[in-house]
Amino acid sequence: MVPNKGFFSALQQIRQLPLDVRTVTLGINIADCADRNFHKLCEGIYQRIIAKAGRMNAVCGEVASLMGVPVLQRRLCVTPIDRVAQGLSANDFVNVAKTLDGAAANVHADRIGGYATDVQHGMSQSAKQLILSLPAALTQTERVRAAVHVGSSENGVNMEAIALVAAMLKEAAEATAHRQGDAAAKLAVLANDSTGHPHLTGTALGDGWGDLVVHVGIGAAAIIRHALEQQFLENPRARLDELASVIQTAVFQATRAAELVGREIAERLGAEFGSIDVTLAPTQRPGDSVVDLLPAMGIERIGAPGTATALAMIQSAVRAGAAFASCATGGYSRIMLSVLEDASLAAATQSGTLTFDQLCMAANSGANGLDLVCIPGDTDVATLSAIIADQVSFAVLNHRPAVVRLVVVPGKQAGDLVSYGGMKGSALILPIRGAGLSEKFIQRGGRLPPIR
Repeated sequence: MVPNKGFFSALQQIRQLPLDVRTVTLGINIADCADRNFHKLCEGIYQRIIAKAGRMNAVCGEVASLMGVPVLQRRLCVTPIDRVAQGLSANDFVNVAKTLDGAAANVHADRIGGYATDVQHGMSQSAKQLILSLPAALTQTERVRAAVHVGSSENGVNMEAIALVAAMLKEAAEATAHRQGDAAAKLAVLANDSTGHPHLTGTALGDGWGDLVVHVGIGAAAIIRHALEQQFLENPRARLDELASVIQTAVFQATRAAELVGREIAERLGAEFGSIDVTLAPTQRPGDSVVDLLPAMGIERIGAPGTATALAMIQSAVRAGAAFASCATGGYSRIMLSVLEDASLAAATQSGTLTFDQLCMAANSGANGLDLVCIPGDTDVATLSAIIADQVSFAVLNHRPAVVRLVVVPGKQAGDLVSYGGMKGSALILPIRGAGLSEKFIQRGGRLPPIR
């Protein structure tokens, strides 16, 4: 990129914002790596990732230093593996997962997605084998994240697939009981997945993109909080529509800045620039959570009456500001209530102000589904299936994307506190009312019809 006056002017504005790039995701097309020879398949995938992503870590560091904007996570995603590796057994799929994991480690990527399948219509034999491989694949790898797309508004919900995924989810948790079931946190169940914008953990490079694409995700909570604080200095009694306008403006600025960062990274990698996801997912920084925006708006504690309304308002303002700022905004740009990654949200569950039912309500109004919620280890598979089905069905009904990541913690009961390392913190095991009362419903199987 040749610097010009406009570039340096934009750079100066970026450095005045409390902005970070939460994720840089490099999408790599590996469709032509398909081979009937299993060893050639794995070797082709490995070499393709090394060749295309070898400079990613260095380039992200260079651009972060140039623009003064930290890049928190470097991710990869590839073509959905069930398309590339047709006809494999579950054991073979596990070895493909290990190949992905090794390649991601080689290029110093934090995560790699694409170990994924789409079963909203039905399960092919390859899709079923990939799902059956999930417990071993997620247990024996570190960086691999998996995703299963089970429903959409256009095609309905595959209840049989949900039941199988729930069984594999529990098996994965039990296989990592010594790590408090952390393998379960690596599996995302998706609804209305926008295949063109792989911003959710585990999702794949969508259809319609080129061979190498850079997608950028930005955390908007800090910049929104800063903007609201400035507004309250001028007008402490600002109305909700005025606060919505402030949020839109803040998100507009953040989106424009993030696009500049993303395009610079893409150009240096010789890749296309894909999309921007403006997210209210949390980071490890204190106060960097959508939960911390609620008191400023008058909701003293998350879970209090009005929480869903406030979240919906924030969600609407974020999407409006992002859409006005760039034609490259992603298909999500939504609130993520990730309990294990959000210290403020975890504290609300531990204090008793936020229950599982309230969390479900919030997830179905202004958020993007249930994410990283810890539940008792003795939760039965039918109850797991029903929880997932509820979230997916709400998303399908409301024509919005959703993600469900449930962490079943073996040996733990409701009220126990669990702690994890890395990006995940501590959380309370939340009780589930009515557990064990959905088995006959789930056993019926079949598919829910699409929304007409």
